[in-house]
Amino acid sequence: AAKKQKQISELICENVTVGDIVFLVDGSTSITNKNFQDIRTFLRNTIQGFEIDPNKVQIGLVQYSDDPYPEFQLMDHRDKNSLLAAVENLTHRGGGTKTGKAIDFLRTEYFTKEAGSRAERRVPQIAVVITDGASTDDVLEPARRLRQHGVIVFAIGVGKFNQTQLITIANWPSERFVLTSDSYQKLQDQTNSLLETVCHSLEDQRLALVDRFADIFFLVDSGIASNQFTLFRNELFRLLNRLEVGASGYRVGLAQYGQDVRVDFRLNTHQTKQQIVAAARRFRLRSQTGQPRNLGQALSYAKENFFTVEAGGRADQGIPPYLVVVAGKDSDDPVFWSAENLKDEGVIIVGMDAGATRDALDRFPLAAAIRQNSVIKGIKCKNCAPFTDCKTANKADIVFIVDESGSIGEENFRLMRDFLRSVISVLETGQSKIRVGIVTYNDVPTAHAYLDMFGDKEDILKFISFLPYRQGGTKTGAALHFTLENIFTKEKGSRKDVPKVAVVITDGESQDNVKEPAIALRRAGVTVFAVGIKKANKTELLEMASYPKSKFVFTVDSFVKLKPLKETLQATLFPDKLLLVFPEKSDIFFLMDDSESIKDADFADMLKFIIEFLRTFRIGPDHVRMGLVKYSDSPSLQFDLTQHSDAKTMEKAVKEIIHEKGGTFTGEALSSMKGHFENAKTSRGYKVSEYLIVITDGKSEDKVQIPAEELRAQGVIIYAIGVNASNDNELNEIAGDPRRKFFVHSFDALKTIKNNITREICFLEACKDTQGDIFFLTDSSERISEEGFQKMKNFTKSVISKSIIGLDKVHIGVMQYSTNTRLEFDLTTHYSLEGMLNTIDGMMQNKTRTRTGRAITEVSQYFDAARGGRPWVKQWLVVITDGKSEDSVREPARALRAKGVVIYAIGVNKTNVQELSEISGSLQRAFIENTFDGWKELETKLALEFCEKGKRGCFKPSTVKADIIFLVDGSESMTEEQFKSTKSFLASVVNQNTVGENLTRFGVILYSRTAKSEFTLKEIYSKGKVLEALQQLVQPKGGTYTGAALAYSLPYFNAEHGGRRAIRVPQILMVITDGDSRDSDRLKAESDALRQNGITVISIGVEGANRSELETMAGGDTSKVFFVDNFEGLETLYKKISPVICNTTKRACNQTDLVFLLDYSSSINQSQHTIMLNFTASVVDNFNVSKELAHVGLAQFSDDPKDEFYLNTYNNKTNMTGHILNMPYNGGNTYLGEALVHIRDYFHESKGSRRDVPKNLVLITDGNSHDDVEDAAEALRKMGITIFAIAVGDVFYLQLLQITGTPEKVFNVDSFDSLTNILSLLLFPCSDCTIDVAIGFDITDTSGSNNMLIRDYIQHLEEIVHHISHISTVENLCCTGVPRSPVKTQIAFHLVDRDGRALYDTSFPDFSEDVLKKVLSWKLSQPTYFNSELLNFFKERFKARSKATVKVLMIFSDGLDENVVSLQRESKLLRESGKNMQLFTKITSFQTLLLVFSLRHLYFSLLIFIDIPMHFDLMLAHKLFSYYIRCMG
Repeated sequence: AAKKQKQISELICENVTVGDIVFLVDGSTSITNKNFQDIRTFLRNTIQGFEIDPNKVQIGLVQYSDDPYPEFQLMDHRDKNSLLAAVENLTHRGGGTKTGKAIDFLRTEYFTKEAGSRAERRVPQIAVVITDGASTDDVLEPARRLRQHGVIVFAIGVGKFNQTQLITIANWPSERFVLTSDSYQKLQDQTNSLLETVCHSLEDQRLALVDRFADIFFLVDSGIASNQFTLFRNELFRLLNRLEVGASGYRVGLAQYGQDVRVDFRLNTHQTKQQIVAAARRFRLRSQTGQPRNLGQALSYAKENFFTVEAGGRADQGIPPYLVVVAGKDSDDPVFWSAENLKDEGVIIVGMDAGATRDALDRFPLAAAIRQNSVIKGIKCKNCAPFTDCKTANKADIVFIVDESGSIGEENFRLMRDFLRSVISVLETGQSKIRVGIVTYNDVPTAHAYLDMFGDKEDILKFISFLPYRQGGTKTGAALHFTLENIFTKEKGSRKDVPKVAVVITDGESQDNVKEPAIALRRAGVTVFAVGIKKANKTELLEMASYPKSKFVFTVDSFVKLKPLKETLQATLFPDKLLLVFPEKSDIFFLMDDSESIKDADFADMLKFIIEFLRTFRIGPDHVRMGLVKYSDSPSLQFDLTQHSDAKTMEKAVKEIIHEKGGTFTGEALSSMKGHFENAKTSRGYKVSEYLIVITDGKSEDKVQIPAEELRAQGVIIYAIGVNASNDNELNEIAGDPRRKFFVHSFDALKTIKNNITREICFLEACKDTQGDIFFLTDSSERISEEGFQKMKNFTKSVISKSIIGLDKVHIGVMQYSTNTRLEFDLTTHYSLEGMLNTIDGMMQNKTRTRTGRAITEVSQYFDAARGGRPWVKQWLVVITDGKSEDSVREPARALRAKGVVIYAIGVNKTNVQELSEISGSLQRAFIENTFDGWKELETKLALEFCEKGKRGCFKPSTVKADIIFLVDGSESMTEEQFKSTKSFLASVVNQNTVGENLTRFGVILYSRTAKSEFTLKEIYSKGKVLEALQQLVQPKGGTYTGAALAYSLPYFNAEHGGRRAIRVPQILMVITDGDSRDSDRLKAESDALRQNGITVISIGVEGANRSELETMAGGDTSKVFFVDNFEGLETLYKKISPVICNTTKRACNQTDLVFLLDYSSSINQSQHTIMLNFTASVVDNFNVSKELAHVGLAQFSDDPKDEFYLNTYNNKTNMTGHILNMPYNGGNTYLGEALVHIRDYFHESKGSRRDVPKNLVLITDGNSHDDVEDAAEALRKMGITIFAIAVGDVFYLQLLQITGTPEKVFNVDSFDSLTNILSLLLFPCSDCTIDVAIGFDITDTSGSNNMLIRDYIQHLEEIVHHISHISTVENLCCTGVPRSPVKTQIAFHLVDRDGRALYDTSFPDFSEDVLKKVLSWKLSQPTYFNSELLNFFKERFKARSKATVKVLMIFSDGLDENVVSLQRESKLLRESGKNMQLFTKITSFQTLLLVFSLRHLYFSLLIFIDIPMHFDLMLAHKLFSYYIRCMG
């Protein structure tokens, strides 16, 4: 029997060649001597299966009870006989059962190099744990550490074993790595089963770990210099000596090129290392003096001849092919596409410099530019490819459905395993993040990994290495059905409200139907990717994949090319999300096909689509209304716009719609919609945007064009959705615009186009009243294919088509580039869309090199005013490129961004992401798109970004609380048409706010001789009703008694009329008048009385209004005074009024509930913790901590959160700061998710939080969280808490972005020492940043001027002032507190005589082109001087008239007119007179430059602008000005 068992064992393991196996045997007292003898027998039978030898299989053994005991090490027995003898001599030791302690002992004492482990030599490592009871210590962490050490762990339980512990100890899946037996005697029956599993695992791991070598072909430039050739030969011999070269190792080939290619030896010419080295020594260059060097032709030859099976290539076996190009000079023929084609075949190209220029190597996309002595590293690091980190911190359930049919073969299935490993290795896996499942299939599907099986990525990757290949048929449909029914289930770990993804990988045609199972999978909400290899059926792939097909279907012609596919697949798995906020008001009708060609399941899909769509919007009578009509032979109204006032009842109504079937009369149905939309305006009382969404699956039996045109003429925007057999021509006729036509192959794909339609609707609302300069810079180098260049042109045209082009709207420019640039048209060439599109259509490709940096520098000038740019509006550059630039892009792009230009960088195909980021300045503005559908999505995304409101999504009204009363002049001086314009203005202001009882309330008072309230603050709480009431206002006529009307309005802000002053709601009176008041003597007293009661007065004058009276009513605050020349201008004035309302309704300074959450884990040392505490104390010191104003709380966290103090613990700053500075340091791990959950309690009223007070959480951390943060952070944000995250060091940015919800609230500093640099960004300011700039002129030398104008003395004054006035476009100015808060700039101009008296003075008005024009036209009648009197004048002027947070003085001077000491003294007084005072001076006389530098040395606030060329002068002015504003305070 023993002999027979030995024969069986040896047969089972005959393929095992190498392995290190350690048995861990339970020797506790619960095991009898008889049982222990059975263990010896089991071990002896198992060992019989292996060939014991130091170079083959080694076996060690540890017995354990309370402590582990080393019986023998891996290297102790060098043959089977001595090993078996040692087993026979084992003594049973007895004691307890501490399995965890013993497992740790294995890791530290056995699986080490010193103990004989050969892990470094890629020998498989296996541990077999045999136990009969439950361990008395923890086994979870020791087993996890052992597996992470690279050891495969088997667990064998006998008798009263603990099943849970066995599963915890062993590798996954437990079905393979856990064996159990009722007794030690019966354990003998498990010998063969264990042997089979262990031996398969050894072989699988050996194949996974084996160095697969490489096929290396050297292609040498035959014209390189002799010294370079010598260097190359030395490098080649060094490589050959170090590598295991030969037929079964690294194969090497050698060729040279010039005008053509000569092969010296191929990959299979020589079989041994000795032969290859000898051939290399014989290698000589073939002289080709004067002949061209055609590297492109040589690369094409290499593709066809170097790596084929016949030539010895082993790509089909998974052996990577390398081509080392040794280049001596630039090629004489194009090489880019030849190299691209070679790379597409999976060949890795390495460039070796042998005297070539950097340009020569950059002509084609090399894997690396390898210099001498580095080729070995480049070849041997084949597993060190650039790591594409797909950390998305997304949640998802992903199941891979893998074909294992007989057509694949062992070698290809191993490549399939490699592909799975490479994709999964860069996913952020975990039970709270991305879960992974695996199904393989042939005739039947098999679940290998459920979604709840793996918690550790290493376990998944190791498991894939052992994924079995069993051959058989190809029933893909059955596998899809199995996955839906058995994997995507709650019981197997699938989660609700988490994206579900299935990735199907197959190499042939299915033997069953895939269409219906795929539809069922997609209907269940699973996104399906279809990956086809070799002979996969393209039709079946399309039937399986989600919509759009081009995005979810991938095909490669061999298994070798699977790995390059992973980057494309990863990018598609987790695309960027485009967040949209939808229109507040609109009327939407669905018109759905109910014909008999639609199946019941398809009809249900249509209803689901409509339900998902309506959930997107805020449904209500004053918001978005929806109605639905279905049609077949005739239309049938299911519900109209007024029937359902909320989404819940509407959803119920949709679910109850019955499919009745019939014909398809779409034209008649469209005609019926005219009446429904006519009723819409009547029922709402005013017109809003109207949309019709038509869904049909077939050709109409009547005409559709005329009724569709009639609807569009009525102002209805129509979207046409076609399914399956719908007629494309009809869809175009219905939509009237191809951008509003959509098509899907099946009804279950309808849900995938929901976002496309909502984006289009959103876009229409977002892009009204937009101004901007947009320049497209398109790569037209040789790297771009003709198809790619056309794609770029189409993309540019599409984005432009979405923009509203016009003289006062959006301006567009286009430039293409390669080595040089070609301007197609600048920003002033076209103001019509047609001209632009025609010019783009005619663009011809340059087809030379790629110089992106040079092109950015060239295009920069066109953003300047002198070249047609408008620096005072938003400006964008869109760079579209296909490859890496041959020059630096960092500095040119940085210089352009410094001018305030926002850059978007779009890469096509395999563009360098790092370079795109350098161009754009942010990964948030860098995109790579490879598919048609990806381009379509990006078009809309980019177009929305260009909209003034698009950066926040669609128009989103202000949600502040305010009491606003309009006091409207209705006197006889106003015509009926003018009064109508006034009402339109009032409606525009109302539309900018969210009306509600607890939000913004409106009232209206009309006045002429007397005043009368039309409706008060407590009468109307609906925006629709307010707008309706405004339209019904009747002009009273009569005289203009504004003073009396002001007095009349005061009591209407009291509580009895709906005023909320008692609860500190901001109150605003908006006065609109068109003429002089007949009681102007009352204006000051009555408006002062309003202000004394806390009411802000905004005065608006039209045509004949008296500006002085307007200022009086506004209390002298010119920021609250508005004037338009005519009533038409009044209708668009709301754009300027809205920010004032917004600013007026801001809360009192420092009224906030602020909580700090500080990381004090082990990654932060004691001194860094102290810096963090000092920083926190500094932030707190800037707040007015009191019961009424700022409440501050604080907690720290590591493994657990620790409460320090709540929001109601301290009411004074001193005690709070003392507590902060004395907080202890802890150490530990980083569990941020748990801390975020804990911190919610801080914002409850019981802990000191207050209703209607801004709530802020400031997180400071230096590490990545060990737990999930997304849900906890989202819950905080839903509570209305704004989260700021300060990242110190190399922190996982996407995780912080997940916490804050927006990149503007993530701050990154390099180290704890840099924390103070962002202090000002966290001082939530009580008011917006205001900058007052005073501009003075010292022009002493007026000889021969003959009353010259100011513009004649200072040539570029206009451009400089424009730059200053638009300083708000500079990101993250220090004084704004929170990034992107509004910055208000006011500019005053002054001319002062020798004695400091004003010759001309404009005070500090809002920037105005009219004022600037007047200043430029001033005539200088007498000299002005740079002296103490000038500086004293500005000191007094700032003191009397400026209330800004930042004050800047800019003096244009032709030289100093007083000694330096006097000016130093006066400038010091000037600086001390105002916070944040800065002085700029522009020198026009070079002779006085040294004096001014002396002054600068004594007095640091002086900046000097020297006259230099204009384009640089302005850029420098803007950069320096921006820099100083940033750094003040």
